[in-house]
Amino acid sequence: MPVINNLTEREQYQIWRKRNRIRLVDIAKYCGCCVSTISQWENGQINISIELLAGYNKFIEQFPER
Repeated sequence: MPVINNLTEREQYQIWRKRNRIRLVDIAKYCGCCVSTISQWENGQINISIELLAGYNKFIEQFPER
């Protein structure tokens, strides 16, 4: 994922998702978790496992460029 100036990793994921018009439910289904888990992580309320983050990254890698 490209680094965006002075943003946290979570903020970068959230911005990527919103720019690409990806719904939380799509990422949650792909990763096999709850929508609230992705939402809470993006908003800095919880930490997620390395495996779940790897699933999010795999989703991004497989997503066609827009």
